[in-house]
Amino acid sequence: MTEEVLSQADVAPLPFPDLSLTVSYADALLYAQGRLKMLGSGELKPFCETHQLTYTNIVNLKNGKLKREEPRLVQRVLVSLGIPAQQLRFPLTSKTTWFVLPDAEALASFQAQLHFLVSPKL
Repeated sequence: MTEEVLSQADVAPLPFPDLSLTVSYADALLYAQGRLKMLGSGELKPFCETHQLTYTNIVNLKNGKLKREEPRLVQRVLVSLGIPAQQLRFPLTSKTTWFVLPDAEALASFQAQLHFLVSPKL
């Protein structure tokens, strides 16, 4: 009984997410697709194996051929790409998924990289 009380006391409470650090599912998907397209020939399969991602699903995500929104898959890809994103469904009555980044620096970096990925290149 004492161990259970101590272990619950050691667990940090879940804070309310900082909504100023959110990115939309659409932006997260664009980012993931852009980053996956940056991988060189033959690098996608080892990437999938290393991060325990299903190759077929990642190919479909990369090529924009997912049959429906796949927020968990996008989140796993983001984390595998070094973007520590957590899913958030907001507003509460919506089925829209957002992703919360840990801090303003991560958000600024994500936005700059996304801008690079979607901007037309000369």
